[in-house]
Amino acid sequence: MRKFDINDRYTVSDIGVSLRADSLTELFIAGAEGMFEIIMGARPTRPAVASQAIDLHADSAEQLMIDWLSELLYGFDTNGLIPVHFDISVSRTDNDSRVSGTIGYCRYDRDTDNAEHEIKAVTYYKLMIQKDGDLYRCDVVFDL
Repeated sequence: MRKFDINDRYTVSDIGVSLRADSLTELFIAGAEGMFEIIMGARPTRPAVASQAIDLHADSAEQLMIDWLSELLYGFDTNGLIPVHFDISVSRTDNDSRVSGTIGYCRYDRDTDNAEHEIKAVTYYKLMIQKDGDLYRCDVVFDL
């Protein structure tokens, strides 16, 4: 189970997602899906036309979430890439967190896609990944 809720309870120029998932991998996928639902209004249902390998490391799961979402945002901003398929795994040890795998993308189409929000950056505001029973939880706030 992975789920996200979009909320705008922050400042006027911020919007966020509250994430819940059974695993860290699902939490990271939910973060990506939530971010792109904010950008697009609804995630495209088109099939992937391109794929890219990803391998990111960070000192903490929180820093990895920032790096992960920032990498996806960069791909959208520079190349019009919208992630639609995730074959990734997220692992964590005391000193290292890592996301690796493959992401499938479709391309942003100005004629059919409607970008609702421009996200400038992923922020550290209130960012903390917690395990609550069997669920992982995290709030991620984006600067608009």
